[in-house]
Amino acid sequence: MDPHFLKFWGEFLNQAAEGQRRLEDMTGWMKSGLAPSGALADLFRQCYGLPPASHGNRDLWRKAQEDFRAALKSYAPLWGWVPLDRYNRLKKKMARMEARMADQARTIEQLEALLADSGKGQATVAARFQSLIEDQQQAFHRLMQAMTASSQAADQNHD
Repeated sequence: MDPHFLKFWGEFLNQAAEGQRRLEDMTGWMKSGLAPSGALADLFRQCYGLPPASHGNRDLWRKAQEDFRAALKSYAPLWGWVPLDRYNRLKKKMARMEARMADQARTIEQLEALLADSGKGQATVAARFQSLIEDQQQAFHRLMQAMTASSQAADQNHD
C-alpha cells in the first residue's frame, strides 16, 4: 500500500468536494503523463514529499511517478476504473460482436423462412408422390389388362 498515493487521492477528493479541483483537471494531468507543472503537480509533490519544481530533482519525480502509476494500476480495478486502451479495445470488440449477432439474427430469420417454406414444399412433394403412385397404379392396371387381353387372344388362337 502506497501511503503517498492514498494521501494524494484523499487531498484531491477533499479539494474536489470543496470545488477547488475538478475531475477534468485530473484527466488532463494524467493524459499529459503526470506533467511536473501545474496545481496537480504541486499537490503531487506535497503528498509525495518532493521538493518544489524549482529544485528540479528529476529522479525523485520519476520515481514518484512510477510509484503513483503502480499504485493506480493496483487500486483502479477496485474503484471500477478501466484503462482507456482496454475500454477502447472492449468497445471495438463489442461492436464486432454486435455486428456478428445482427448477421446471425438475419441468418436465423432466413433459415426460419426456409423452414416454413419447406413445410409447404413437403406438402407439395407429398401430393406429387401420391399422384405418382396413382399414375403407377393406373399404368400397372393397364399393363395387366393388356397382358390379360393378349393372353386371352393367344389362348383363343391356339384353340
